[in-house]
Amino acid sequence: MKYETIKTALLIFLVAISIYLTWTLWTFQVKYNNTFNNKDVLPKTKVEQKELREVIKPYKIILHEKENHFGTTNSSEIEVVLNEISSWKFYDIGDVKEYKKSSVQKLIKGSRKIELNFPDEIPFETYKGIITVNDKKIPMANFDRIIIDLANPSQKVTTVYFVSSKKNEAFSGLVSSSGLQAFVNKINNKIKNKNFYKPYSSYQLSNGKVIFLPTGEPEVTRYSDYWDRNDKEHIDRFKTALFPDQNIVEKSVDGNKMEYNNGTSIMSANMNQGTIYYVNFSESTDVIGHGREIIKHSNDFVNRNGGWMDNFLYFSGNPAKNQTVFRLFKEGLPVFTDDHLAEVLLNWGENQIYEYQRPYMDFETMLSLSPDSSVVKLESANSVLNKLMADPNIDSEKIDNVIIGYQLVYNPKNKILRYEPKWFYQIDGNWKPLTSEEDHRGLE
Repeated sequence: MKYETIKTALLIFLVAISIYLTWTLWTFQVKYNNTFNNKDVLPKTKVEQKELREVIKPYKIILHEKENHFGTTNSSEIEVVLNEISSWKFYDIGDVKEYKKSSVQKLIKGSRKIELNFPDEIPFETYKGIITVNDKKIPMANFDRIIIDLANPSQKVTTVYFVSSKKNEAFSGLVSSSGLQAFVNKINNKIKNKNFYKPYSSYQLSNGKVIFLPTGEPEVTRYSDYWDRNDKEHIDRFKTALFPDQNIVEKSVDGNKMEYNNGTSIMSANMNQGTIYYVNFSESTDVIGHGREIIKHSNDFVNRNGGWMDNFLYFSGNPAKNQTVFRLFKEGLPVFTDDHLAEVLLNWGENQIYEYQRPYMDFETMLSLSPDSSVVKLESANSVLNKLMADPNIDSEKIDNVIIGYQLVYNPKNKILRYEPKWFYQIDGNWKPLTSEEDHRGLE
């Protein structure tokens, strides 16, 4: 009797399992959206909030050794130097003094001095939040170069100069660090072993300004990335950040342009360029001077409204327009385009942002086409300057700087974004590429 009962129970159990498995098979659906999501295959966008020290950096460092000069634009080496300087103590900062252009150049002369070149002027009030300044009273002045005397590092105290190339002004102070000697020794070893630092030469522009550029014909790597500019993945993040109340936002589409409007502000996404443009019509633009903390305010705004996705650094400011510009850097070199694909531009109103323009795509997550990379030999700095001075269409007196950078070139047919090495010159506050049939030549 017990045997028959067990057989009956087992049979009922097996029938129940069969019914359950049959029902599961009939009703099962593959969740394709989760299983085959491109976001799980492609690199994920890394959105960062950055501190000021991460967006305010020199683009070039020069070591002056009497008549010899050695320079680097290597971003990792610049970071090493900045980390060392951040541990120093700055004090006894003096008042601003005016200099003749020739006198400013005397500041770099000596047995050993290191010079940090910034893309544009920075208020010392802003930069004191990046370095350690012991003084309570500081000069209300700007600078674009820091010159540090390293002639006697064993003394553990040395002189530092903050120089404004635009105004020919400078103010000085003292630096205290127990690691000065070790710092100098490391740089000397890098120069000796030809690591990061390469020979540079001095050149005087027509306006009297002296700049330092690589000696000989510089070799720069060309890069290429795959980019589908119709990718709309990142646009929603900016819409959500810029319009807190999504219920009143209206969307319209016109070809490859999308527009979002909440009645007082508009955000346009241009998929032909990969950029967004936001304007706040409720803000007044009749404001002169937004304060000395405009770089900090701009960085805070970007942190709150889309964040940083790539290596953008503070590049220029226009006090008359209350404007700041952060530029993309690739392998230590600035990147330029005819549109705003390589820059984050902010124009401030009286109380809030008035205009905000930037790329919506993420350069770091693009598919790098490494086989397409090649080394490009640029013409020498001497040749470049001679061409600029001889060009009748260029007022050489207005040329304020010359640098090596990348120009972005996009091919919509094969969807390749190429970083082309070029010489650029600054004139009337604008950066322009040197146009020449032979301004670069590929190496075998």
